[in-house]
Formats: sequence, C-alpha cells, structure tokens
Amino acid sequence: MSHQQLRKPQADHEISDHGDLSGVSSAVNDRSSVLEKSVERLEPVVPTGIGSAAIDGDPITIGEALEAAAIAAGNKAVDQDDAAAISAAEIRASGEKSVRSGGMGETAQAAATFNSHVTRPQDKTKLSDILTDATEKLSVDKAVTKEDAEAVHAAEVQSTRRGEAEEVAAKPGGVAASMATAANLNQQN
Repeated sequence: MSHQQLRKPQADHEISDHGDLSGVSSAVNDRSSVLEKSVERLEPVVPTGIGSAAIDGDPITIGEALEAAAIAAGNKAVDQDDAAAISAAEIRASGEKSVRSGGMGETAQAAATFNSHVTRPQDKTKLSDILTDATEKLSVDKAVTKEDAEAVHAAEVQSTRRGEAEEVAAKPGGVAASMATAANLNQQN
C-alpha cells in the first residue's frame, strides 16, 4: 500500500480531521477506566463439584471418589479388576452384602465381560461411561473411610494377584487409587 492510498478506518479508531491530539489522551483515559471497572468485576472462580469437599471441609463421598476416577482414567476400557473395584465401592456405600441389580457394579461387570470380547478399543465401554454421575447413580452414598479404600483396593487387585504372594499396587488414577486419596483427605480433615 502506498502512502497516498486511503486506508479503511479500523473499528477501534475514530477518524478525525482535526490537527490536534488533545482528545487522544481523554479517549485513552476513558478506555482504561472501562478496563479497570471490568477487571474489578472479576471474581475468583472456586471450583465446585468434584474435589470441593477438600476445600470446604466436607468429607469426600464414595460417589465423588468414583467420579474422580471417571475423570482421571475415564478413557480406560473397563476390565474385570475395575468391575470388582466398582462393585466393592457400591457395596461399601450401600452397606449391602451384594451389588444392587441394575447398579453400577452390575453394569461394570457386564461392561468388562463385553470388553473382553471386543477387539477394537473404540468399541469398548470406558470407565467414564460407568462412573460419570456416580453420586446420582448410587442408591446410598457415604464418606470414604480407610476401610472402604482398603476393601476396594483388595477387590481391584484380587484377580491380578491370584497365586502371587506379593502385594500388587492399585492402578494409578483408577478406582482404588481415587478411593485411597479420598480416604486420606477425609482423615486429614
């Protein structure tokens, strides 16, 4: 573009045929005060939902721990270990001796069985499919205790551990790991 070509005015700029710049500083000041006012209105965002219990002091529930696992390992396909851990968590939450018909434990077991026959990873049922909105899916929910976390850990590693004398670690970000983290946070509060 040559110096003699006319330029198209920009949206933020006003065209002035005045030779002085006295209005520029007042326009800048007006814009900066608007900016300051808009910045003053911003409030810090405090996350609610998953993990908020650690912030507000309420104990973390089994449902919330399961939802955390859905976020941490949600893209992982459900296997038998996951199904056992989810079933154990549901039993601990409800206080019953077995999983509820149509509950998350039964759904997880069906998903693990289905996944064992599916070859394409994208066709497998994921943890997030089972555990999303776990607090709403549980018939009863309660704060996670150390005993709950230990029971879920034992269930998760049980099938892996068959015939082995050594202790097997929980899957990072999995159901047992989320339960253990929740129990530790609850114990600290």
